[in-house]
Amino acid sequence: MVKSSVSSFFFAWLALLVGQSVAQSSTSSAAGSAQTIIVTVSNSSSASNASSVFSPDQISANVGDLVLFNFTEGNHTATQSAFFAPCEPVNYTNGTNGFDSNFVVVPSNFSLQQDGAFPILAVPILESNGNETMWFYDVNTCAEGGVGVINLVAGDPATSGETLDGFRRNAIRLNGTSTSSSASHSSTGSSSSASATTSSSSQGNGAVQRFDLRSGAVMIIGLLLSVAIPLCTL
Repeated sequence: MVKSSVSSFFFAWLALLVGQSVAQSSTSSAAGSAQTIIVTVSNSSSASNASSVFSPDQISANVGDLVLFNFTEGNHTATQSAFFAPCEPVNYTNGTNGFDSNFVVVPSNFSLQQDGAFPILAVPILESNGNETMWFYDVNTCAEGGVGVINLVAGDPATSGETLDGFRRNAIRLNGTSTSSSASHSSTGSSSSASATTSSSSQGNGAVQRFDLRSGAVMIIGLLLSVAIPLCTL
C-alpha cells in the first residue's frame, strides 16, 4: 500500500514537472522571435546636416529586442538624453540611468579583416523600458542635428506629441548649449578603441544569460528517476 502510494505520488509530481518545463520551453521559443535592430553610427554626409549620423534615426522595438549601435566611422557617441535637453546626458538632467557609449573612434581606414568587428553599444529593450521613449544624440554632432529616438510612443505623456523633427530642431536651436557633456565626456579620457569592443547599456542587464529549460528538465528528470526507481522496488 505504501509502495503504491509513493509511486503514484512520485509519477504525478514528475508529470507536473515535465508539463511545466514544456510550457516554459514554449514561452522561450516564442521569445526567440525577438529581433536585433542595427543602428549604424558614422560620419554625416553633410557638415551642416548631421541627420544621417544615425541610420536609421527612428527605431521601433519590442520587449525582448536588442538595439545595437554599430560604430563604423568617425568619432561619435550614442548617449541617451531628454526632449527638453537634447544634447545633455539624461543622467544629468533627470537622474535616469540612461545608456551612453562614451566616445568611440573608428578611423576611416578601419578594416574588418585586419582590425576585427566594429565597436558596438547594446541597448536591450526590457519590460522596464519597453514603453519608454528613449531620445539619444551624438555629442560631436548634436548641435547640427545628430540625434535619434527609440520607441516614440504615441500618446505617451512623456512625449506630449513631441516628434523626432521637433527634437532635432530643439538640438539645433540650443546649438548644443546648456550642456557640460563635451567637457565631461573627454575624448582623451574616455575614448573607446576601434578594436572589437561590446559595451552593454547602463540601463542594466545588457547580457542576460538564459537557461535552456528543455535540457535542464532532462537533467532533473534523470536525477529524479535515479532516486525513484529504488523507492518503487521497496
